[in-house]
Amino acid sequence: MGLWKNMWLKLKGVFGRMGIVEKLESTNDHKRIMSDSKDYANIQQWLAIYQGRAKWIVEHSYLNSASHKRGRQLLSLNMPQIAVKKMATLTFSQKVVLTATKKLNAPQPTSPDDMKQASNVFVHQVFEENHFYDNFERYLEYMFAEGGMCIRLYTYRGQVKIRFATADVFFPISSDANGVTECVIASNFQSNNSYYTLLEWHTEDDTAYVVSNELYESTTADDLGHKVPLTKLYSDLAEETRYSKTEYSGPTFIYLKPNLANNLNLSSPLGIPIYANALDTLRILDETYDALMREIQLSKKTLMVPDSMMKRGVDRMTGQPQFYFDEAEEVYRMFHYDSISGSSNETIKDVTQSLRAESYLNTINTTLKLFASQVGFSAGTFSYDAGGDGMKTATEVVSENSDTYQTKNSHETIIEEALKQLVIRILELAKADPEVNYSDETDVDVTVNFDDSIAKDRSENLSYYMTASGGKPLMDQIAAIKRVNNVTDVEAQEIYDKIQAQQPDQGTLEDIGGGAE
Repeated sequence: MGLWKNMWLKLKGVFGRMGIVEKLESTNDHKRIMSDSKDYANIQQWLAIYQGRAKWIVEHSYLNSASHKRGRQLLSLNMPQIAVKKMATLTFSQKVVLTATKKLNAPQPTSPDDMKQASNVFVHQVFEENHFYDNFERYLEYMFAEGGMCIRLYTYRGQVKIRFATADVFFPISSDANGVTECVIASNFQSNNSYYTLLEWHTEDDTAYVVSNELYESTTADDLGHKVPLTKLYSDLAEETRYSKTEYSGPTFIYLKPNLANNLNLSSPLGIPIYANALDTLRILDETYDALMREIQLSKKTLMVPDSMMKRGVDRMTGQPQFYFDEAEEVYRMFHYDSISGSSNETIKDVTQSLRAESYLNTINTTLKLFASQVGFSAGTFSYDAGGDGMKTATEVVSENSDTYQTKNSHETIIEEALKQLVIRILELAKADPEVNYSDETDVDVTVNFDDSIAKDRSENLSYYMTASGGKPLMDQIAAIKRVNNVTDVEAQEIYDKIQAQQPDQGTLEDIGGGAE
């Protein structure tokens, strides 16, 4: 039983529409959790699938040659992990450019100097201290796998800290049109033969966003146990911290989920993973792949050899006859030749089975196309080749009208809004804490430029639009330079000026016509 499964067993009596157990209700006036146990049963299932522990993999049963029911673990393509990793990489990478600049009354051309503004420098300093780019991409993968994730922020000893939580430990309390507004985040760990659960409550009242911490101790992993003082494990963790609404524009947590409708629970504020509606397809993929691997194994060279042809000797230890051959050898199989009944010919027989790989490969690749479309990728994104390359993911760039590109943009809408909230909250936390060295703006303009390199092959789109426009220019040269090189307005103008300066002098119309007499 996994760590988080144990934690859910402990917390399922606490969370869900049942509210809080009597022990908590007697000491706290907490609000009720919005999602029920079925939501978290789904999350546990999705997590198991992502980790390669799907029920159809670990509990596969079959009938052997003697018609006896047996069980074994299927071999798996592990497509859930491959799919969510690719989606996370497409939507966010080190190439994403994020800037936080002072708000202006009128739009101004972007400039390299924007990166030098105090707000932007501080935000990127916080990102670097928290290894944000690496961690965020990794947790985006978990988000696409479990249906959600949470970013938590706080200050500690003069620094702004960024921490993450996965969907299986995040419990919403309330939500509005903008998303989850209150929640509980659970942390589970073991220390000195005791099991601890830290509950971090994010709530709000009329004047502040409130973070309350409660620690529970148990002697068993399956029980929440009893509440104990925070000082038992945390010497400087406050039981309650209030963030005034005059200084903060939102709570100190941000919940993200894939940009997909939760068709499994229409009233739940929680999200679903990108493969939530493709579980049957994943099962067929794993079963077919397992059958292919077994087919390859069964098609190995196999020779039936009469035992009379095998050299024998006597084991000195046991006095029993034994055959002299390599027991690790898989090619030869012995059989007993019965000369009286004539049940067999005393010859070597080749009983190698022919390989039926083609039908399995066709099934796998056809199913991969279906799976790709179900999770938002273009149909040819995934393919399988048994010739040595194995599982392959398309690396070619995609056009702007492809399913992959449109899905990428759809998810980036959610991610962009979360990043903007994150930057604002970093600056608000920093300015409100006197120990943090920051006193500049908190109300800033945040821009997020995602890596668009997967759509650089625009030949097909260009041909279409040039034809539609009658061959006329479609984009200002400076705008094109800015987009292609991912530079600011000022830098694009400088590049354009250099290009113009390098062009040969064409002369005037009078020069071309010979001038006046």
